[in-house]
Amino acid sequence: MLRYAIPIAALLVATALPATAQDHGRPAALVGMQPLPETETPDIDALLRAHWRAYYNSGARHGFFRDQVRAGRIDLNEDGQMELLLLIDSPDWQGDRGRPLLVAHWTARGWAAIGWGFADSDGVFVTTERAKGWATIETPTQWLHWTGSAYRAEDKPGQ
Repeated sequence: MLRYAIPIAALLVATALPATAQDHGRPAALVGMQPLPETETPDIDALLRAHWRAYYNSGARHGFFRDQVRAGRIDLNEDGQMELLLLIDSPDWQGDRGRPLLVAHWTARGWAAIGWGFADSDGVFVTTERAKGWATIETPTQWLHWTGSAYRAEDKPGQ
């Protein structure tokens, strides 16, 4: 009987200990990062100009155009309104952690940036983890956590 009691006790102790790695939830949805539509999108163009004025629609070094932007929409806080994620999908913008990712929320004045990170076009997920009602975003190299007013990027181990 004792030979069964020791392994069972060890298992009970091991499951009671906190996990060594922080749990950020399971991926719940892939955010489809698609090219911008061919039709005009003045609201998205305004957001791109606001944050990349020297580069968007520019022939300058590291300049990029609409065809090098990917966009995805998903409701991050379950309020019935979709948030917008934009990715600069240009080789000039590739870094060790990916390419720039902007998270925006619709306001009375248009899109407002609420977070920044790095991603690639086929690796942006929303996880089951929530903070104050907002979903955590997972990319290949980062987690983006809601802080109460914006998303904060946390590099994954080894990044």
